[in-house]
Amino acid sequence: MTYDVRIVEAPRRDLAVVRSRTTFAEIPAFMATAFERVAAVLGPRGLLGDGPAVGRYAEMDQATGAVTVSAGFVVDAPIAADGDVVPEVLPAVEVATTTHLGPYDRVSEAYDAIAAAMALHGRELDESMMWEEYWSPPGTPDDETRTVVFCPLRPAT
Repeated sequence: MTYDVRIVEAPRRDLAVVRSRTTFAEIPAFMATAFERVAAVLGPRGLLGDGPAVGRYAEMDQATGAVTVSAGFVVDAPIAADGDVVPEVLPAVEVATTTHLGPYDRVSEAYDAIAAAMALHGRELDESMMWEEYWSPPGTPDDETRTVVFCPLRPAT
């Protein structure tokens, strides 16, 4: 797949999420239950919009495979915590972004394309956090699954 990598200013957005320290191998199972839990809290309140599901990744430890993952949805304003569903913020920040079309188990190709493009432009990724937007509903065929990847950039020098 060919990736169109762009540099844009991502706006600040409020999220409602479930957060966990987990391993890369456990992310798929965590995501499924986290999205269900957040939807169960937001739905009755009329706060579940038509935007994408979001997965945010921080504090990655390549040696142990541990990562802090937040999974949920964009909301119009900060929410009050409800059990394990908590507010979180995606900051306004300059990002490199691209869209991955295909199975999620190949989304790393989008990250590789971002890293290569930023190396060509002399830009550094801020690897302390990144996030993905999931625009395809469950059951979408793998070759039609759309994931948008966002990697914050260090300020240009």
